[in-house]
Amino acid sequence: MAPMSSRKKQRLSIRTDRDFAIVSLEDMEIWDGADLALLREALTTLIERDGYRAIGVDLSAVKYIPSGFFGMLFEWYEQGLRVRLDAPQRNVEQMLWFRMFFVPQGDESFFLTDERMRNNTPNEQVEFHRREFMDDLEEMDDLEIEEQIKSVRFGVKAHERIS
Repeated sequence: MAPMSSRKKQRLSIRTDRDFAIVSLEDMEIWDGADLALLREALTTLIERDGYRAIGVDLSAVKYIPSGFFGMLFEWYEQGLRVRLDAPQRNVEQMLWFRMFFVPQGDESFFLTDERMRNNTPNEQVEFHRREFMDDLEEMDDLEIEEQIKSVRFGVKAHERIS
């Protein structure tokens, strides 16, 4: 495997805010697998080597996040770490995983929590999802619903239909 380019290392920054270590990929709007690997490496170092039990990611420049990012954060959350996301853009906030598991803190930060979903059966989780995220879809036709689901899943806006 080739060593990480110096360009990738330079655009990664780490700051602390109280007991949180916050990682940022600077100006990256759309993350790919290499970006996710870089984030994982940086966060793992902060957790394992530096002993941080509270981590965060600055999302201010990010427009699209691979779903693996949320799974990575949830693994650490299940290990007892506090997880925070800072300044997500609106389209990131609309991603299903974000809406289900992140709660606003009054500023531009959101904490990961599974309280709303904890101890629910699979059927209760489906009903929760339908109640919380699907009510506005009742008046749409099948094509509009499919576009809306894509927009939530992939963090992009649905195309407006021309009548």
